[in-house]
Amino acid sequence: MAQRTEQTDHRPIRRLLRRLIKAPAAWSLIWPMLLLVGSYAAYTRWYSDYFAEKYSSLDPQLVTVTEPHEYVRMNLVEEVYRETRLSDLSPLDRQATAKLAEAFSSHPWVKHVHSVRKLPGGAIDIELDYRLPVAVFHLTGESSWLREIEAYLTNLGYSIHGGADKLFFPLDGEGVMLPTDQMTLADTQELIHIEVSEVFPTGNEGTPFGDRRVESAALLAKLLAAIKDQIRVATITVKGDPRINMVPQLELITGNNTQLIWGSPPGMEQPGERGAREKLTDLISGNFANFADLRVAAQSRRPVQ
Repeated sequence: MAQRTEQTDHRPIRRLLRRLIKAPAAWSLIWPMLLLVGSYAAYTRWYSDYFAEKYSSLDPQLVTVTEPHEYVRMNLVEEVYRETRLSDLSPLDRQATAKLAEAFSSHPWVKHVHSVRKLPGGAIDIELDYRLPVAVFHLTGESSWLREIEAYLTNLGYSIHGGADKLFFPLDGEGVMLPTDQMTLADTQELIHIEVSEVFPTGNEGTPFGDRRVESAALLAKLLAAIKDQIRVATITVKGDPRINMVPQLELITGNNTQLIWGSPPGMEQPGERGAREKLTDLISGNFANFADLRVAAQSRRPVQ
């Protein structure tokens, strides 16, 4: 019977595998070491350059934010990206989320940044709380004062279309000024008007108006916005001398020209004055007459002379 002769294996990889399989167990440590060394070499030679180039700066197309309300009519991400130089920010920066939160919180439409999350593939998701306009401040005053305002704004390079008495400044419920470039005349007609004679804002977009009477009226406008379907409040004005009345006394004019004394801003009621909830109840139920004083109960009211 012929004996089987061992043939030489000309495949070096297979020979190496057979030897390693037959080798002592300690040799098995070579495999993970070789894998680590090979991976590191590949990373330092090829992938590190690719990774650094891909994530060297933030891509605005990969940033998503909470859906804004109807008055935010610009691309918020692109505007913040342009105004705050986010092009210099890398997603790999350890402070990237904090820097993004700071950048978006600086925009006048943004009230609060709730969270910034990094997602796979370099994407960023930002949850925002937006400021909502509840009123517009309507510039009013004597004709000579209005002409002075027109001249002042013209010298600053602003175009005054129709005169200073056609200027409106949108406000949120805290009296913070909001961007005007996207607001339309139709928007101003839908919002409550605040009128305080010969007052001009001292703040900028994203900051308080700068007059406590106007800011108090904005606080009331926020409250009245909740019942705008039941009663249409057209204008909020301020009664009395601010040097005497530390707490502004507010008056309302409804859509049918009914005039009412509201009194103190919500939460600032004076001793003996009814609270905001009671006043709102009267407005919703129609329990008032022209020139009525909502600060007192209906049975105690007397027409204001």
